[in-house]
Formats: sequence, structure tokens, C-alpha cells
Amino acid sequence: MSSTNRGTERTGFDEYPTPAWAVRRLMEAVHFKGGHWLEPCAGEGAIISTISRADVRWTAVEIQRRFEPLLRKIPGVDSIEIGDFMGYKPRAALHSKRPFDVVVTNPPYLDAMEFVAHCLELSTHVAMLLRLNFLASNKRNVFMREYCPDVYVLPDRPSFTGKGTDSIEYAWFVWDSGERRTAGKLQVLPPTAAVERRHVVADTGRRKRKASGIA
Repeated sequence: MSSTNRGTERTGFDEYPTPAWAVRRLMEAVHFKGGHWLEPCAGEGAIISTISRADVRWTAVEIQRRFEPLLRKIPGVDSIEIGDFMGYKPRAALHSKRPFDVVVTNPPYLDAMEFVAHCLELSTHVAMLLRLNFLASNKRNVFMREYCPDVYVLPDRPSFTGKGTDSIEYAWFVWDSGERRTAGKLQVLPPTAAVERRHVVADTGRRKRKASGIA
């Protein structure tokens, strides 16, 4: 996801690898249990590579087949599904109401609400990197009042293009049970040093590149 209010054009499929530092701040603040995790917008695997936990096995869903060879090189990736996530129905869902333990992703801007809803059908815990103003709007009002998340605010604006920071603030939105609740927690995360924000994403067996945007 990236805001385009600064005159930039969106890339195809909203392709913006997630900054590693933003993922680290989430993992420091929220202690998810291990198990079977899902990345529904896997891209080249920036989120998966950054988390890199021995107690986690991943299913990666990615709409672009060209990323499949990169994803196969990442330790911990057990399954790769190529296709549109909104049509994704895991085989494990036949035996479990929610077949995944955790979802961590940065969804495409135009489909963010649809991704949230689908992920809550599949996992007990869902963490989404979203614009802070996702909390607002009449369109999402009923949902946000009935399924209020915990919100972990990034005080530093991410760079989604490698050419300067985004035009708006971002936060990790975390749903911990998928059950209805009318209030959540708000926590402002610590700032990240500029040197870490400039650092490349984890090496996934491909060329290294500056951390920027969604994966």
C-alpha cells in the first residue's frame, strides 16, 4: 500500500515491498505465537524474510507468478499459491474454522477492507499495515465499531518507493480474535533511526534493494 498524493503513479498490482524496519517494530510490540502463518500479498517475500522465525511456517499467496522463484528460496515457506487472494480457499479450511494462526501483510490500497474481512475468516490473529486514517470513513464505520482492532502507530512515515517517505502516517492494525468488540488499544511505537530506515530488506536470494513499500 502507498499513498499517491504527491503526484506519483501507482505501480502494477500495488507492488511496494514492505520496509523491514516497519515489520520489526510490529514484532517487538506484539508477541504472536508460532505456527502456520499466512502472507496473502507475498510479493518477493519482504515481510516473510524479515520475520524469519524458526517456529513459523508460511503459506505465501501472490498474484504475480514471476515472484514464485524468489519465494521458494525463503526459509520457512511451506506453500506458495499463485492467484488472486480474494478467491483463495485453503484446503485446510475444510478441517478448521480458521486454518492459520497469524496473518501479517500490507494489502493493496483499493482492496484493503476486502482483504481484512477475508483474512479474519482465515486466521485468529490478523496484522495489517494500513494508513492511519483507515480508522475513519462512513464506509468502514459499522465494521470498525463492531470489530475494533488494536492500533500500533509508526511515528516515522515509511518510504514505499525509495524516493522519499509517503505522504501520510501508517499503523499496524491488529485483530486478535476475530470476535466482536467495540474498543481496542492505541499504542505509538518508538521511532526508528534513519540508518535503519535506509537499510536494505532481508536477503531472500535475490538482489538486495532498499526497503520500500508493500509486500
